[in-house]
Amino acid sequence: MRKVVLFIAMSLDGYIADGNGGVAWLNGHGNDNENIDTYTEFTKDIDTVLMGWNTSHQVVTELSPQEWVYNKFTTYVLTHKECNSSQQIHFTSENPVLLLERLKQ
Repeated sequence: MRKVVLFIAMSLDGYIADGNGGVAWLNGHGNDNENIDTYTEFTKDIDTVLMGWNTSHQVVTELSPQEWVYNKFTTYVLTHKECNSSQQIHFTSENPVLLLERLKQ
């Protein structure tokens, strides 16, 4: 059985985005030597990514519009919107708990 691991960026007040939906704070502060990259090491052990539609939309429109940054992974985007899935990106309105149970098999 596959295991599920949560990796999320969140501010101390419990939010991912600021009041305007921005995530610039994810870039860290100070110089690159002070910003520890734990994400690269984490992604060495995963093969599937789950995210909501808002996150997916922000990735393709703001954060990385030129390239799908999750190209090494099968991605499931949780949404009620009608979107065309591809071999790599699956849009689904499936219950997240049921989706996780299915993917763990």
